[in-house]
Amino acid sequence: MTRNGQKSVIHHDHLHVGDIINVEYGMAVPVDGMVITAVQLSLDEAAMTGESDEMKKETMEVCLQRLREKEAEGGAKATDLMHRTHELPSPLILSGTNIGGGEGQMMCLMVGKNSCLGQIRSKLEVRPETTPLQEKLERIATDIGKFGVYIALLIVHVLLFRYLLEGLSTRNTDLFGGESPDSPSEDLFVDSLAKWLNYVIVGVAIIVVAVPEGLPLAVMISLAYSIQRMLLDNNDVKRLSSCEIMGGANNICSDKTGTLTLN
Repeated sequence: MTRNGQKSVIHHDHLHVGDIINVEYGMAVPVDGMVITAVQLSLDEAAMTGESDEMKKETMEVCLQRLREKEAEGGAKATDLMHRTHELPSPLILSGTNIGGGEGQMMCLMVGKNSCLGQIRSKLEVRPETTPLQEKLERIATDIGKFGVYIALLIVHVLLFRYLLEGLSTRNTDLFGGESPDSPSEDLFVDSLAKWLNYVIVGVAIIVVAVPEGLPLAVMISLAYSIQRMLLDNNDVKRLSSCEIMGGANNICSDKTGTLTLN
């Protein structure tokens, strides 16, 4: 490739937009680009378009000249000629194709995920998907957790209110001395602080018990058991969520080429 007037050999992951790439017979094109110079250049685009015939490649000027010549010869419109891909050369080179013959130079236009090959690979990436049951369980767990927090706060406030009410009725809430000469004020404060701490511990225990941590585990175990049962029927399931999705299906529609047959 040529960058800033200097020729070098680099990995295709380090190509930038605007780099000049030398193409020759047998080369696999890693990026999308446009032809700058071409000498009997042709591409095998079967991997991208499914066409087994090689596509001729020329510069933009040559392609426009051939288009005008075709229009002058047969009187066909440009839109009609564009659909006949093999009658006219093309200046674009797509990533994932192979050089079938000739040589030339191309300018890099799209790299990485923006190229045709990169977009195909991004669609083939397996992303973790949440099933409808998992979404419902997540909402239920969130609601239960919020409800537990509210109940815990309410219970802590009720216990504190009960403590103050009982203290006022029995007159034993003298935290700083004056009404209980038999006990120092420090001991009364420590005892009250210990009771308040126990109230907080009760609230935290309620929150911990209210959060359904074992619910996702129970769902995973049930799905794994379903896969084991299906395996006994010679039905190999790769994803756990498939059992849940197919369990909610009422009708299965398949076309002619996708019909389920033996072997």
